[in-house]
Amino acid sequence: MTPLSIAIGHDNDVYILLVNEHPPLVNGSFPATITEESYYYQVIHVKDGQKTVLHLPNETWNYHHVQPIDDDHVLLVCARSYYHDASNIEENARVYDKNGSFVRSFCLGDGIGKVYVTKDQEIWTGYFDEGVFGNYGWEKPIGRSGLVGWNASGVQIDSLEDDKQYAIFECLALNGTAHGQIIFFFSIDAKFGIRKDNQTEYYSTEDIAFRGAFAVKGDKIVAHQGIRGRILFELKRKENEFKTVRKIELTKPDGLPVIPQLVNNREDQLLFLDGDELYLYEMISGD
Repeated sequence: MTPLSIAIGHDNDVYILLVNEHPPLVNGSFPATITEESYYYQVIHVKDGQKTVLHLPNETWNYHHVQPIDDDHVLLVCARSYYHDASNIEENARVYDKNGSFVRSFCLGDGIGKVYVTKDQEIWTGYFDEGVFGNYGWEKPIGRSGLVGWNASGVQIDSLEDDKQYAIFECLALNGTAHGQIIFFFSIDAKFGIRKDNQTEYYSTEDIAFRGAFAVKGDKIVAHQGIRGRILFELKRKENEFKTVRKIELTKPDGLPVIPQLVNNREDQLLFLDGDELYLYEMISGD
């Protein structure tokens, strides 16, 4: 099985989405949404030292993201969705129970780069450029604002549509806090946005641009700069800017470097997959 996505749960648990083989690209360039052949997916859930496996043996959706909805359900999302016409829009988000039974589906739009589900079951989606500007039949993309919030049934509850301060061409990282804030990092302007109650405050970064994942605690952020990167950057907020205060090298207990293949975040934690090993980094007050 090939790992596709990892996620931190709401209660010190982790999820790993795997597939028996990668579905081929359409014309060698674009990911399919629904595949001609069936593929075998697994969702591994590790909690309190116990592992359970959700088996999905005959799936034709091309999944890219996994997130927990609650203790009994998981959300699987395909990054792409075709808009064929007003009566035929692909529902690329699908919820399964812990027995592998399909529960419901809905559309979260095309071009989804990041998915984050809060403890209150709010779903937040960050979009890459094709989801912002439109492709796969979307003349008016759902993700045109760069960031959209949904309830657990897929009804839109928030977006940056009316926020004209910055154009979010690509959401590169997405997280939340225990206080209900949604924090995102976007390209071009290289800024963090902190959103709550339909309002956003923006903060510059001094000397770093990154994509992937970050942990947040109070006025500090620890960011992982990119795929297979071994260094974390700790940033501290001062007025309207996050400034780098130190670098942290990712090392295993035996001293060898952690080389992440997949990275994910939740609040003050970062999760790394290196081969068949998972490493959890947690920010500590005063560290």
